[in-house]
Amino acid sequence: MSISSYIGLDPSYASFDKQLLTGDGTTVTFTLDFAVAQAGQILVSLDGIVQEPEYSYNISLSTGSPKISFAAAPSNGARISIVYLGRSSVSMVSALASPHIDEFDGNNSTTEFTLTRMPSAFIAANFLVFVDNVFQRYGSSYSYTVLGTTLTFNVAPPTGTNNIQVIQLSQANTLNTVADNSITSAKLTFDPADDATALAIALG
Repeated sequence: MSISSYIGLDPSYASFDKQLLTGDGTTVTFTLDFAVAQAGQILVSLDGIVQEPEYSYNISLSTGSPKISFAAAPSNGARISIVYLGRSSVSMVSALASPHIDEFDGNNSTTEFTLTRMPSAFIAANFLVFVDNVFQRYGSSYSYTVLGTTLTFNVAPPTGTNNIQVIQLSQANTLNTVADNSITSAKLTFDPADDATALAIALG
């Protein structure tokens, strides 16, 4: 089964691949259909509840087939859904192509947190945010908003260690900063012909 729509980095294939598994109440490790470089490159849900990467589950590439290991065994009969967010061989995954993850400590009072990467777009599809393993909905009317590198929750997250996880799914915006005193007056000076052209453009 494939999901045809995608917002963010182009996946390595034309569509997302999906894998369905069933829990038995004891098994914590399952074999993946495809190799991924890190936990954030798959979207995992248990009975429709989205799971937090590197908290609820991790992946292993060290022995044989790629595997997913849950922190606790999914219950007997639980429906495990795994969506591959643009799969590729590990050797082809670059730092910019991988989802970017920030983790923060909640203290029941702080609502603003500074991301370590500038988002490429301030839309819901660019973020997966979890607080205490619970998925948060983007938007001022819901759980949080993002402006620049500042993520602001409507309600301060509860106290915890690394209990806030922010996953950016698309590539970073690169902001170029001009060094002080690096632009000379000559570079800002136009000749008369250029000035006349600029004025004509400005005046329409």
